[in-house]
Amino acid sequence: MPRLIVHAGIHKTGTTTLQKTLHANRTALQRQGILYPETGLLAKPNTWGHHDLAYALRNADRGRDIWTALRAEADGTGQGTVVVSSEELSLLPFPRLPGMAPYKIIAECFSGWDITLLCYLRPQADVVASLYNHQVKSVGEAGDVFDFLPRVSQRLEYANYLNLAAAGLGVDAIRVRRYGRTWMRGDILDDVAGEIGLDLSQGIVRAARDLNPGLTRSGLEAMLAANRRYTGDPGRLLRERRRILSKHAAAAEKSHDALSPDMRRTITALYHTKNVQVGRRFLKLDGNLFNPDVQPLRPVEA
Repeated sequence: MPRLIVHAGIHKTGTTTLQKTLHANRTALQRQGILYPETGLLAKPNTWGHHDLAYALRNADRGRDIWTALRAEADGTGQGTVVVSSEELSLLPFPRLPGMAPYKIIAECFSGWDITLLCYLRPQADVVASLYNHQVKSVGEAGDVFDFLPRVSQRLEYANYLNLAAAGLGVDAIRVRRYGRTWMRGDILDDVAGEIGLDLSQGIVRAARDLNPGLTRSGLEAMLAANRRYTGDPGRLLRERRRILSKHAAAAEKSHDALSPDMRRTITALYHTKNVQVGRRFLKLDGNLFNPDVQPLRPVEA
């Protein structure tokens, strides 16, 4: 049975570097029977993910059209495995196509295929810190982290997201991985390669550098000040952004964490019960999936 693997992020789990690498190595992937398709790619520079597959699912007709086109491309190549990647898929469902509807469209368009939703999760406090750093750096966020948190809180509801996806695709279609050195086989490319059956030794060229660096503490402070000062002057803000990033870029794992220890503890406590539920249902773990000492569930005795 052919396989469709839908890599859905989440955001801030190495998606840009992964997508760039898969996109740049499409020919090598096809030699291993893996298609990284054209359908769904955005015609924008420095964008290598299938984000239009997500955006189209704001509307049932458009969503069905693009996923049908993807199926046609997949059938036309004869490859045994199709891999699409977009962290925007982790934002489903959108308001105009609620509930399990977008996942039902995917299932209908790929009837007869083995579908896997591959999702990487991070502790919610880490996601908030990383997203905030990114939004200040790249999007013009001018508020402090307290202002920012309510606007991204929906992204932290992993249990809701995965339960809806499971309702539409089936619980066995959901493959949850935990993002971080504690849990992954190497970096994100190594781990995804293991999930999709890709042999990285067979002509796969890795991205040469971190494609989405963060900001150091001084860089974050400078960028916040620029975002506030030049909010009405986009040209000046862009120049300042480039200047600050050239001086204060930080590798993804070394970006400044704007959360205080108390905020981290509060966020961790807030999502603890739901993270236990995710661990139990999707990973068969007896506790919080982000606890490094969590143990597998014991088999139920007959």
